[in-house]
Amino acid sequence: MAGEHAHKGHRHGHGEQRSGVAVGVLTCSDRGARGERADVGGPTVHNLVLDRIPGAKVTQYKVVPDDREQISSTLIAWADDERLDLILTTGGTGLAPSDVTPEATHAVIDRAVPAFSMAMLFESLRVTPYAMLTRAAAGVRGKTLIINLPGNPKAIQENLDAIIEVLPHAVQIVRGEDTHAEGGGGGHKDHADHAGHGGGHREHHAKHDDHAAAAHGHEQHGGGHEEHEPAADRGGIARNVGGPPC
Repeated sequence: MAGEHAHKGHRHGHGEQRSGVAVGVLTCSDRGARGERADVGGPTVHNLVLDRIPGAKVTQYKVVPDDREQISSTLIAWADDERLDLILTTGGTGLAPSDVTPEATHAVIDRAVPAFSMAMLFESLRVTPYAMLTRAAAGVRGKTLIINLPGNPKAIQENLDAIIEVLPHAVQIVRGEDTHAEGGGGGHKDHADHAGHGGGHREHHAKHDDHAAAAHGHEQHGGGHEEHEPAADRGGIARNVGGPPC
């Protein structure tokens, strides 16, 4: 379990402010690791991160097979050695015997953050009842937030839509930054203004309803998405041009 792994300290201490979000994208796929199928899940995550998270930079990207040890060791290395702020995995979250990403994640995290998984599940259930087959995990190792995403590009976007607004603020908290200090909220001042989930959430719910209305227009969970406009030159992975589900 997580307690069996020693952590190396992060360069940034408690209360220290740091700009940017260092992100790792880990694709878990036997066929992808063998080169039998192009990875479409990883580039989809990469593009959405750059487009939707201010100051984010994908500094690590890797494709590994559906192997618990390889997934866990990569998560440990990226959290402890590379000191990433956020790791997003894609693939291996279902019920197939080879789907072991959640187990590999639970083995290395110190604390689970189930609300991320719940939020993604609720969003996906608005589109398809098959979303209940997911076992995605989320948690914290040291000062790194780790979240499992599905492998299907369409499902990736739906899941990230549910949580991406919160991720920058979550990263700040995990890093130990004082998010309530003047200028330390990183654009998340509303968090301090609406104790008890008050009026500041009305706009979020309106946007959420708009997304749900659009999502219900999809007949299948495995379809593609329109491409985003190219992001700034902040990473080297080619933008996703669609493909089969991972």
